[in-house]
Amino acid sequence: MNKISFNDLYEEIINQIEESIFLFDPNGNLVFLNKAAEEFLGTSAKQFKQKHFSALFKNIDEIITLIDKTLKEERLLNSKDISISEYENKKIDIYLYPFYSSNYPHLNKGVILCIKEKFSFIEKINYNQSESLLMMLMSIAHEIKNPLSGIKGSAQLLREKAENEAKQYIDVIIKETDRLNRILNDYLFIGRKPKFKEINIHEILEHTLKVMAPLLVNSKVSIYKEYDPSLPSIKGDASMLLQVFINLIKNSVESMERIKNKRRISISTKLANEYVVFRRSNSSDHKEYTPKKQRWLKIELRDSGLGIKEEELEKIFLPFFSKKKGGTGIGLALSQKIIRDHGGFILAKTDKSKKGAVFEIYLPF
Repeated sequence: MNKISFNDLYEEIINQIEESIFLFDPNGNLVFLNKAAEEFLGTSAKQFKQKHFSALFKNIDEIITLIDKTLKEERLLNSKDISISEYENKKIDIYLYPFYSSNYPHLNKGVILCIKEKFSFIEKINYNQSESLLMMLMSIAHEIKNPLSGIKGSAQLLREKAENEAKQYIDVIIKETDRLNRILNDYLFIGRKPKFKEINIHEILEHTLKVMAPLLVNSKVSIYKEYDPSLPSIKGDASMLLQVFINLIKNSVESMERIKNKRRISISTKLANEYVVFRRSNSSDHKEYTPKKQRWLKIELRDSGLGIKEEELEKIFLPFFSKKKGGTGIGLALSQKIIRDHGGFILAKTDKSKKGAVFEIYLPF
């Protein structure tokens, strides 16, 4: 049996604790935080080590006041039901403890801050109905694709012997079979399962922007990026996730066609803070929800378009639902299934203050 490193064991234990734990030195600078604290701040420890508590919690005055008071008075303090608008309107309870140590001369005293979050639950959508429709589409597409290839082949042979006027009509047949073929290929893509490999989400986002660059330039759309470079790699299928981001950016560009100026898409990545509620099979009873803490990587795409109408939000991921002229209604449904196959989920909403559409993608790691 391998000898246990107790320092590693202690760190492992504290990282398993769901409460956010921070340790500050006598000057109020951060010297340690656990994994839950990283999630609370929305980024990694590397970005915050040695930062003063007033910089970490600059928009939460009560935490700043109580840390300062604990450092000065060296006594236990706590406060409950603190609202923190910076972190998605959560409420928290905080506990502060004086810290003393004779083992570390440079850290002989300080303060421990413990934050207990009162999570708002995000319900994980029940996809069964949508997925059944998609799988039915895949089966139908499979049946249609073979005879369609025969129709195109026969039309091409016929064209070689046709007169000029007839060729025009045959060209329409060939063009329309090609269009149907592209739609069927989208439907057949539904049945493909992800091939999981270690991937960097930022590399996929950058690749997406290169692929979409001609459309973005022609449509005069500006891109704003806010990436957290410390995010870990995840397991995923790069080509399938690329398809998701292409679909979302294409939708955003099309939604801004009637906007004359300030067309922009903002893309951000960060660690997510939320719980997710998993629904048990064949149940819509809220009493049967099972909360499970999961570490999530969150990708947010936000545009400056007209947003999504309230009555359309529940339908937007359904197959065949489309408000676009000539739209098949498959892009977002397919995107949802791809994210679902990666163990994640995707949410759509309208930014009521800025009016644009917002898509939030959660992927586990």
